[in-house]
Amino acid sequence: MSLVLVFTSIPASAQMTKFKTLFLFNFAKNISWPDNSTEKYFLVTIIGDNELASELKELAKVRKVEAQQLIVKEASTVEAQMGNSQIIYLAPSKSSLMPMLTSYQKGNPTLLVGATDDLCAQGAGISFVIAGGKLIFQIYPGNIEGQGLTLAQKLVYLGIEVQ
Repeated sequence: MSLVLVFTSIPASAQMTKFKTLFLFNFAKNISWPDNSTEKYFLVTIIGDNELASELKELAKVRKVEAQQLIVKEASTVEAQMGNSQIIYLAPSKSSLMPMLTSYQKGNPTLLVGATDDLCAQGAGISFVIAGGKLIFQIYPGNIEGQGLTLAQKLVYLGIEVQ
Protein backbone atom coordinates (compact mmCIF):
# COMPACT_ATOMS: atom_id res chain seq x y z
CA MET A 1 0.00 0.00 0.00
CA SER A 2 1.46 3.31 -0.98
CA LEU A 3 0.57 6.77 0.20
CA VAL A 4 0.35 9.55 -2.32
CA LEU A 5 0.45 13.08 -1.04
CA VAL A 6 -0.91 15.85 -3.18
CA PHE A 7 0.13 19.34 -2.28
CA THR A 8 -1.72 22.28 -3.64
CA SER A 9 -0.45 25.75 -3.31
CA ILE A 10 -2.63 28.72 -2.64
CA PRO A 11 -2.48 31.13 -5.56
CA ALA A 12 -0.55 34.28 -4.73
CA SER A 13 -3.63 36.52 -4.99
CA ALA A 14 -5.61 34.30 -2.61
CA GLN A 15 -2.74 34.31 -0.16
CA MET A 16 -2.51 38.12 -0.31
CA THR A 17 -6.27 38.29 0.34
CA LYS A 18 -5.86 36.13 3.45
CA PHE A 19 -3.06 38.38 4.69
CA LYS A 20 -5.14 41.52 4.07
CA THR A 21 -8.01 39.94 5.97
CA LEU A 22 -5.82 39.26 8.98
CA PHE A 23 -4.28 42.72 8.80
CA LEU A 24 -7.73 44.38 8.72
CA PHE A 25 -8.84 42.33 11.70
CA ASN A 26 -5.71 43.28 13.63
CA PHE A 27 -6.14 46.96 12.72
CA ALA A 28 -9.58 46.72 14.32
CA LYS A 29 -8.07 45.29 17.48
CA ASN A 30 -5.25 47.85 17.72
CA ILE A 31 -7.18 51.06 17.10
CA SER A 32 -9.69 52.57 19.52
CA TRP A 33 -12.86 54.24 18.33
CA PRO A 34 -14.57 56.86 20.51
CA ASP A 35 -17.66 55.51 22.31
CA ASN A 36 -17.29 52.23 20.43
CA SER A 37 -17.84 50.13 23.54
CA THR A 38 -21.60 50.73 23.43
CA GLU A 39 -21.98 49.51 19.85
CA LYS A 40 -23.16 45.93 19.23
CA TYR A 41 -21.49 45.72 15.83
CA PHE A 42 -18.14 46.56 14.31
CA LEU A 43 -18.78 47.45 10.67
CA VAL A 44 -16.18 47.07 7.92
CA THR A 45 -17.08 48.22 4.41
CA ILE A 46 -15.13 46.77 1.49
CA ILE A 47 -15.30 48.75 -1.76
CA GLY A 48 -14.46 46.91 -4.96
CA ASP A 49 -12.96 43.64 -3.67
CA ASN A 50 -15.47 40.78 -3.44
CA GLU A 51 -12.77 38.23 -2.64
CA LEU A 52 -11.58 40.20 0.39
CA ALA A 53 -15.16 40.78 1.55
CA SER A 54 -15.89 37.04 1.34
CA GLU A 55 -12.75 36.15 3.26
CA LEU A 56 -13.54 38.72 5.97
CA LYS A 57 -17.13 37.41 6.22
CA GLU A 58 -15.74 33.93 6.87
CA LEU A 59 -13.53 35.31 9.63
CA ALA A 60 -16.52 37.18 11.08
CA LYS A 61 -18.29 33.85 11.64
CA VAL A 62 -15.70 32.83 14.23
CA ARG A 63 -14.10 36.05 15.52
CA LYS A 64 -15.26 39.24 17.18
CA VAL A 65 -13.68 42.64 17.68
CA GLU A 66 -13.60 42.77 21.46
CA ALA A 67 -17.24 41.93 22.33
CA GLN A 68 -18.64 43.25 19.07
CA GLN A 69 -19.93 41.17 16.20
CA LEU A 70 -17.95 41.84 13.02
CA ILE A 71 -20.21 42.84 10.13
CA VAL A 72 -18.85 43.11 6.59
CA LYS A 73 -20.63 45.23 4.00
CA GLU A 74 -19.74 45.31 0.31
CA ALA A 75 -19.99 48.34 -1.93
CA SER A 76 -18.97 49.16 -5.47
CA THR A 77 -18.82 52.93 -5.08
CA VAL A 78 -18.12 55.52 -2.40
CA GLU A 79 -21.28 56.81 -0.76
CA ALA A 80 -21.77 59.59 1.75
CA GLN A 81 -23.82 57.32 4.05
CA MET A 82 -20.84 55.07 4.86
CA GLY A 83 -20.31 57.15 8.00
CA ASN A 84 -21.27 54.34 10.37
CA SER A 85 -18.40 52.10 9.21
CA GLN A 86 -15.45 51.81 11.56
CA ILE A 87 -13.17 50.68 8.71
CA ILE A 88 -13.56 51.34 4.98
CA TYR A 89 -11.24 49.53 2.58
CA LEU A 90 -10.72 50.71 -1.02
CA ALA A 91 -9.52 48.10 -3.51
CA PRO A 92 -6.64 49.04 -5.84
CA SER A 93 -9.06 49.37 -8.75
CA LYS A 94 -10.99 52.00 -6.76
CA SER A 95 -7.99 53.93 -5.39
CA SER A 96 -8.85 57.04 -7.44
CA LEU A 97 -11.88 57.42 -5.16
CA MET A 98 -9.77 58.07 -2.03
CA PRO A 99 -10.09 61.91 -2.18
CA MET A 100 -13.90 61.60 -2.40
CA LEU A 101 -13.96 59.03 0.42
CA THR A 102 -11.76 61.26 2.57
CA SER A 103 -14.12 64.18 1.96
CA TYR A 104 -17.22 62.13 2.87
CA GLN A 105 -15.59 60.72 6.01
CA LYS A 106 -14.09 63.96 7.34
CA GLY A 107 -14.85 64.12 11.04
CA ASN A 108 -16.23 60.57 11.23
CA PRO A 109 -14.33 58.07 13.40
CA THR A 110 -13.47 55.86 10.44
CA LEU A 111 -10.20 54.18 9.53
CA LEU A 112 -9.63 54.57 5.79
CA VAL A 113 -7.53 51.78 4.30
CA GLY A 114 -6.23 51.62 0.73
CA ALA A 115 -4.16 49.21 -1.28
CA THR A 116 -1.81 51.24 -3.41
CA ASP A 117 1.31 53.23 -2.71
CA ASP A 118 0.91 56.86 -1.63
CA LEU A 119 -2.79 56.68 -0.66
CA CYS A 120 -1.85 57.99 2.77
CA ALA A 121 -0.99 61.28 1.06
CA GLN A 122 -4.60 61.37 -0.17
CA GLY A 123 -6.17 60.75 3.23
CA ALA A 124 -5.86 57.04 4.00
CA GLY A 125 -4.68 56.11 7.47
CA ILE A 126 -3.21 52.84 6.24
CA SER A 127 -2.34 51.57 2.78
CA PHE A 128 -1.19 48.11 1.75
CA VAL A 129 1.85 47.88 -0.52
CA ILE A 130 3.97 45.04 -1.86
CA ALA A 131 7.69 45.32 -1.10
CA GLY A 132 10.14 42.55 -1.87
CA GLY A 133 7.24 40.25 -2.70
CA LYS A 134 5.71 40.73 0.76
CA LEU A 135 2.55 42.49 1.82
CA ILE A 136 3.32 45.36 4.17
CA PHE A 137 1.49 48.52 5.08
CA GLN A 138 2.19 52.22 5.19
CA ILE A 139 0.67 54.02 8.15
CA TYR A 140 0.02 57.71 8.66
CA PRO A 141 -0.77 58.29 12.35
CA GLY A 142 -1.80 61.92 11.67
CA ASN A 143 -4.60 60.81 9.35
CA ILE A 144 -5.80 58.19 11.83
CA GLU A 145 -5.74 60.53 14.82
CA GLY A 146 -7.35 63.26 12.67
CA GLN A 147 -10.39 60.99 12.40
CA GLY A 148 -10.67 60.90 16.20
CA LEU A 149 -9.14 57.45 16.52
CA THR A 150 -6.42 56.29 18.90
CA LEU A 151 -3.91 53.77 17.62
CA ALA A 152 -1.65 51.42 19.53
CA GLN A 153 1.98 52.41 19.08
CA LYS A 154 2.90 48.82 18.19
CA LEU A 155 0.85 49.23 15.00
CA VAL A 156 3.11 52.10 13.94
CA TYR A 157 6.19 49.95 14.57
CA LEU A 158 4.81 47.09 12.45
CA GLY A 159 4.18 49.30 9.43
CA ILE A 160 6.15 51.88 7.52
CA GLU A 161 5.33 55.28 8.96
CA VAL A 162 4.71 57.97 6.36
CA GLN A 163 3.97 61.67 6.73
